[in-house]
Order: sequence, then C-alpha cells, then structure tokens
Amino acid sequence: MIRVKLLICLILCLPSTFTYAQDVTNFTQFFINPYSINPSYAGIEGRSALFLAYRKQWATIDGGPTISSLSFHTPTNMGLNYGVNISNDTRGILNNSGLMFTVGYTLNLDNHKFIRFGLSAGAAWNGVKVDEIVDPLDPALAELLSKNASLLGNAGVSVHLKTFHFGTSLPNIFSPSYVSTDAFTVTKVDPFQAIIVHASNRFYFGRDKHVFEPYLLYRLNKDLPSQLEAAAVVHLNHTLWFGGSYKQDFGISALGGVKFQNFFLIGGSYSIKNTGINELNSPTYEVQMSYIFGAKKKNIPLYSFVNTVKEKEKRKTPAQLAAEKRKVDDDKKKADVIAKKQQEDKRLADVAKKQQEEAARQAALVKKEPEPIIEPVLEPIIPVVKKHDGGPRLKSEVLAIDLPTYDTAHHEEKARITRLEEHAADPDEHHGDDNDMHPNAERHEFVKRGGHHEELEAGDFVVSGVFKSDLNANHFAEGLKKLGFEADYGHLTEKNLWYVYISQSNDINTARADRDKFRKMKIFRDSWLLTVFH
Repeated sequence: MIRVKLLICLILCLPSTFTYAQDVTNFTQFFINPYSINPSYAGIEGRSALFLAYRKQWATIDGGPTISSLSFHTPTNMGLNYGVNISNDTRGILNNSGLMFTVGYTLNLDNHKFIRFGLSAGAAWNGVKVDEIVDPLDPALAELLSKNASLLGNAGVSVHLKTFHFGTSLPNIFSPSYVSTDAFTVTKVDPFQAIIVHASNRFYFGRDKHVFEPYLLYRLNKDLPSQLEAAAVVHLNHTLWFGGSYKQDFGISALGGVKFQNFFLIGGSYSIKNTGINELNSPTYEVQMSYIFGAKKKNIPLYSFVNTVKEKEKRKTPAQLAAEKRKVDDDKKKADVIAKKQQEDKRLADVAKKQQEEAARQAALVKKEPEPIIEPVLEPIIPVVKKHDGGPRLKSEVLAIDLPTYDTAHHEEKARITRLEEHAADPDEHHGDDNDMHPNAERHEFVKRGGHHEELEAGDFVVSGVFKSDLNANHFAEGLKKLGFEADYGHLTEKNLWYVYISQSNDINTARADRDKFRKMKIFRDSWLLTVFH
C-alpha cells in the first residue's frame, strides 16, 4: 500500500515538475505561429495557413517531454476568423492529446491599425502507459490510472499598430486534469491561473529588403514562478532568417530557417542544455513548418512571419481622386452658399438700419443741395515679371508669373488637349529651327514645394502643359503616354495648378538639353522649364 501511495504522489507531481516542458504554448519558436500562444492570432496571415511543430525536451533522457502540434486557421472577409489546433504531449508515462476550435474577430481602427479577439474551446484526452507500472495484484492502482477526458479552453486579445504588436492571453481557462478515476472530468474554471503577455516590433532596413524583429514574452503563473523569455530574429531578403532566444531557468537557444517564395517555411531551434533550477546536461531541439495558401482576403490586415514583405501603399486612381475632388468642391459650394446667405442677411439688416438712420437724419437736417458723386478711379493691373537669383546653376533665367482669367485658362487647356489628336499621326514631327516656333523660349518658373499628396518632387522639369483641372491633366498625360512619350503630372500647392511634364532631372543643364530636344517637335514647341525647390 505504501508503494501505491508513493506512485500516486509521483504521478500527481509530474504535471508541476514538467509544467514548462509540457505546456503546448511553450514552443521556443512561438513567433512563427503566434496562434499557439494567443487565439486572437487566428487568421493573422490574411490567408489560410497550416502549421506543424515538434519539440523534443531533454533529448538524451529516456521519457523526456515531447510536444507536437498541428494547427490550421483562416480569415474571412466579414472580419471573423476561424482556427483549429490538435496537440499531443508525452511526458514519461503520461500522455495528453487535445483538440480545440477557435473563433476570432478583427476590428479595423485605421490603416494598418487593428485589434483582434479570439476564444477557443475543446477537450483533452489523458492516458497512462499502464503496462509499464501497473501491479496486476493492485486493482486500486489500475482503476486510478484509467483513461479520462477533460475540458480545454483559452482566450486572447492583441493590438497591432503598423509594425508594433502587443497581446495577452489566458492559455488555460480550465484547470488541467492528468489522472482521474472518472471517464470525464469537469475541472475547475480558473482562467487567471496563467497569463501570457507578449510584444514585438519590426524594424525594416536596406530599402525594406531586410527585417530585424525582437520579441518579449512573460508568463505569469499562480502556483509556479513566473518566466521571462526574449528572442531576436533577422530576416535577410525575406528568405533566410536566424537569431537567438533566452528563456528564464532554461537557458539560450539558437534559431534559424529558410522561407520559400513567402508561402512555405521551415525552421528549427537548438539548446545545448538547461540552466538554473531546471539544469540538465541534455540538449533540446525543435522543428516547425508553415504553409500559407489561397487568395489573400480583401481589406484584411495581416501580420506574418512567413511573409514579411511590407505591403506597398496603394496610389489612388484618377477616378478616386476625381471623386474626392468633387466631394471637396461640393462641400465648398455648400459652405459658400451658407456664407453668402449669412452675408445677405447681414447686408439686409445693415440696409434697414441705414434707412432708419437716414430717415432720422433727413428729419433733423435742413434740406441741402446734393453733393456731387465722385466715381472711383480703378488702376490697371500690370503683369509682374521677376528675376530669380538662383546662383550659377540658374543664372540668367526668368520667372514669368502669368495671371490668366478663368475663360482664358479653360480655352488654353482645351487647345492643348486638342494637340493629342492633331499630332497623333506623327507625334515627333519636327518643325525646324525657326525661333518663332518657341513662344516661351526663355520661360523658367521657380516654385516652392507644398504639402499636397500629389505634390511634385523637388527637381527640374520640362513642362508641356499646365491645367487647373486634375482630370484634364490626367487626360493629357495619358494621351502623351499612348503616343509613346514618358509623361506624368503632379500638383503645386503654391499655384494650385496641375503640371504635365515630359522630363524630370536633378540637374538644370540636363533639363535645358531635354527642353531643347523636345522643342524641335511641333507637339512640344512651347515646352518650358520648371524648378521645384524646398
């Protein structure tokens, strides 16, 4: 009977003795599949994802803990995320298998800013290798070691702010059950018996071709010492990755792996031996594989270790820009109508007040001859021409400030767009070297760069057309492209105009040479220089 009690105590003590080793959230490479430590990361890849992990603790010790895990999770366009995780944990004579299903939700806050939630539930099946320890003459022990099942559950939340990621999870909502005399055990609900807090940030460098990513993870346990874990990984060309980690009371590990075309990954970790209170002169190794597949869900933010390529900002289409401009114009018109109404109401009130004052004044004054009315003399508006002192680089250039009326500008825009049809048959037709064909031969404007989202970059441009309308500028630039020219356009806040250019350079002499080359063509006979500066 004494032998039975000692054996029972040994079995019951095993879970706490190997708590760190048997915890399926305690993979060294947790960052490859963060879903393993926090269910809110279900669907975080933006596509369907499959993960396989295997960890051998204390490889040279017979009966050392072995953990394996298979998980699948995927997002939907509705913001809901789903996942499933199958795990097996063997510790000596004990064996535990678990199955959990996850439901999550993604709340978008702003561009690349979102919050995720996740909740999992499932069951665990526990067993003991009875044939290795059971005394056939001891039926009480055999009954105690019967197989049994229990409940599993976890929950988590994570916050993602561009490259920074933070989360916390409750890995065990139900207290674990390892051996029981019952076939099914309903364990105690104790969600705060263990808490995991984790954070990471990505630092892109080398024109976003490489990534440095540090991780920090802290495990709080009610009945066991808390544990700190830190890791750092470098991604080279989004293909090779390597790094290291430190786990409190377990020592350091070397990490590394390779990624194939940003959809398949294989990685591993290796620890020579444990240190601290768990010091054992036995190595530990771990292998993980990941596979991402399917089409990326639209408008779904993602965070992926397998695919670390930074998403490029999408440039708005001309139709989107035109719609935004129309909305701004409509809002401005509404504001103008309200302002004009307020001004009219004030004017009428002032008129009524003046009429009252005038009536009172007329009654009090003696009638006099009316004073002559003097018409105001309006001075003519003279166009302004300025010299720009730009040093040796820009000497002898002239800045001409043109003040066309709306009708004139509209006519000029239509006339310039008409050139697309006039010269479509022979776009680069030359007109010779006659100076009369260059109406703006020395035109060179200097404009300070503003803050418009389509603002021209600083530099020297050969301009082929100026437009008040974004749509006209886009139409003219696209027409030139169809004729075989490298044309583009941009905005200048100071002028509130759109400029179509056919050459861009950071050297004024190069810009002058390009201007002279294009002027020989009839379609660009009045091209001129524009310098944008900070």
